[in-house]
Amino acid sequence: MNHYQQSLITRANPATVYAALTTTEGLSSWWTQECDVDAEVGGTVSVRFGSTHKAMRIESLEPEREVRWLCTEVHIDADRLVHKDEWVGTQLAFHLTPDTNGHTRLDFEHVGLVPTFECYDLCSNGWRHFLGSLHQFVETGHGTPYESGSSCDAKSETRSKQSMNTTSDTNSIERSIVINAPRDRVWRTLSNPEEFGTWFGANLKGQSFVAGQRARGQITIRGFENIFFDVVVERIEPQDLFSYRWHPYAVDPAEDYEKEQPTLVTFTLKDAPGNATLLMVRESGFDKVPPHRRMEAFRMNNKGWEAQLGNIARHAST
Repeated sequence: MNHYQQSLITRANPATVYAALTTTEGLSSWWTQECDVDAEVGGTVSVRFGSTHKAMRIESLEPEREVRWLCTEVHIDADRLVHKDEWVGTQLAFHLTPDTNGHTRLDFEHVGLVPTFECYDLCSNGWRHFLGSLHQFVETGHGTPYESGSSCDAKSETRSKQSMNTTSDTNSIERSIVINAPRDRVWRTLSNPEEFGTWFGANLKGQSFVAGQRARGQITIRGFENIFFDVVVERIEPQDLFSYRWHPYAVDPAEDYEKEQPTLVTFTLKDAPGNATLLMVRESGFDKVPPHRRMEAFRMNNKGWEAQLGNIARHAST
């Protein structure tokens, strides 16, 4: 079963990234201010998030190359979790790869953190936020760690982290991923209707993506076969931008969604080092969705884009 993985590419050099992972000063600048590091193999990394605490034994330190921890103790103080110690026995691995420009690719694996874990959604949302904080810290010197005494205590982690990687309100969702495939391949994955349907889960054979025109096909995802992928293409800028409008989470046949204002989904592509591609997706306009279903549509699409970016990456890399 697949464990949690995330990659990022930063302009910082490997020494800077390595220091951010192996020192108390570094970890407290992007992860949590409540931390203590005994920076040697066999030493301990201890972190706290209010009443949530975790301890990791340092298994491997390869300067500017790899940091690996084994979780030995954990208590995740979230009310909805029955098992609050699922991290115990999992491994956290940070792999650093330099490029010819002096930049760094970071490949993170939380080996053992799998979707069957109760805490998977909570923890994967947390990792996306804190790895983004790490990225920001090594490039600018300022991250967004958990702050001691923060009003966002551990028992509110579930609520707060569900909004990570979105704007500060609930009007838009923003997510990004680095895909190990050239830009033209990722573009084809998005702009060819049949390929789009393959990773999205819709039958789009015979459809065309043309600015100003509608594309429609039956959803092929189990349990949703009675609804349709139904969009109006907004803009097509080859290998740069693809956007469309649709009605988010339009799954109730009794609802007349045509009376609603649609949201706007925009995919933006940029080159990434190593012949990879940075893909960003933004869905905006949830403030125009009727109040009775706005939060459910936002919540479901927020979770949905997380899964679909992974689907895009796997499809484009094949």
